[in-house]
Amino acid sequence: MLNSLGKEELKASQTYLHLSNTMKTIGFFGAEKFFMAESNSEKEHYSKLETFMNDMNEQIEVPALEAVNVNIQDLMDAFEYAIEMEMDLLAMYEDAYKMASPKMQALIHHFLEIQTEAVGEYGDLIARLSRTNEPILIDQELGK
Repeated sequence: MLNSLGKEELKASQTYLHLSNTMKTIGFFGAEKFFMAESNSEKEHYSKLETFMNDMNEQIEVPALEAVNVNIQDLMDAFEYAIEMEMDLLAMYEDAYKMASPKMQALIHHFLEIQTEAVGEYGDLIARLSRTNEPILIDQELGK
């Protein structure tokens, strides 16, 4: 179960790296910086799972990942893709929590909080972006 979650965290990191590169290509430099930070955060999540597994005298898998092939045209596409990915991760952590031992539940509860916050953050960004004709303003804010 933790290997599967670890793989998803690495896939999320790679996806955010792809989104960062895409934002740079289309000229949203604040979003580029934002998504790069998201990528690094997902790597930290994987690292926390790795540390837990090591503490339990187990080794987490380091899977080979497929290339990210997502067609993102603008900032809204990126946010919508990100919220879907975060909601999928949230559902996976919810399922894992139900099957986990008490030791694992404490760790997974931490990730449930992170995922819930991420879904809320992307929901807010989508709502704000849908209310403006100036996505560059949101991009500038993301770069701070």
